[in-house]
Amino acid sequence: MNDYHLLVRLYGVRGSYPVTFANGTKYGGNTSCIMARTPSHVVIFDAGSGLIQAGKDLIPEILEYKKTSSEPFQITIMFTHTHIDHLMGLNFFTPVYMQGVHMNFIGPSTLGVDLEDILRTTCEPQYHPVSMDEFRSTKYFENVNENMIVYFLKDDPNPYIDTTGAPAPDGTELTIKNMKYYFHPKDGSYNYRIECAGKSLVYATDVEQYVESDQRLVKFAEKTDVLIHDSQYDLDQYKLFQGYGHSNYKMACDVAKRAKVKKLLLFHHDPNNNDEALEKIETEAKKLFANAQLAKEGWEFKV
Repeated sequence: MNDYHLLVRLYGVRGSYPVTFANGTKYGGNTSCIMARTPSHVVIFDAGSGLIQAGKDLIPEILEYKKTSSEPFQITIMFTHTHIDHLMGLNFFTPVYMQGVHMNFIGPSTLGVDLEDILRTTCEPQYHPVSMDEFRSTKYFENVNENMIVYFLKDDPNPYIDTTGAPAPDGTELTIKNMKYYFHPKDGSYNYRIECAGKSLVYATDVEQYVESDQRLVKFAEKTDVLIHDSQYDLDQYKLFQGYGHSNYKMACDVAKRAKVKKLLLFHHDPNNNDEALEKIETEAKKLFANAQLAKEGWEFKV
């Protein structure tokens, strides 16, 4: 018997590329991957290298499910964007190779290329020995857009996608809203708001804030329980990388304060920052927003 309505777990919190143990991994070395699930639905945001461990953790549940059900085990992966650090775990995600698993891939087309074509390219023989058509799971692809809301219903294993703005359907267990962020090179990224059982979490990685914060994101994250926000740089690093599509910790804290969120997780840690450097960022961030902390692999939010 599950003891939650919503369980969020961080599987990857780094940006750009994974970090080895030699560089310090107290907070984790894998790139972006977050699982948000209910007892009956598994939704994963981004397929960074953290997705590999997420897949391993799901195997026992999938095998147990298949003992009692002839229906496919459903997994949905939603992508913020398609840069390689957010894709690199997909080809090593064990469930995609399993019969009786149905994968829903939802994410942006990039520079006019559909999500399906982008994901298939990563599996072409020049890059990977197993093509996507050889994956034993079944697959569904959907390009995300700004009008889209994804609902997960209590008695329906499939995601219900709506673009009309109509009220949530009866039996909604989990709601995913999105907001496109236009400034991340070279075709933007998507932020996601997860709502379940009266609680909410906003996932806003690969964003670089405007002066006085992006008011659209402030409104999108208003009064959320947890804001996961890109904070790749300290203030000196940001001077070198302004315009690269990532924020410093001060920017993240500004959004958290303006949106009146309850908790801020500093996310997408620079791979060049070891544990000591990250802890300095956290110390400075807490001076600006007391309930800020470093995102760490294995961190959980449970309702």
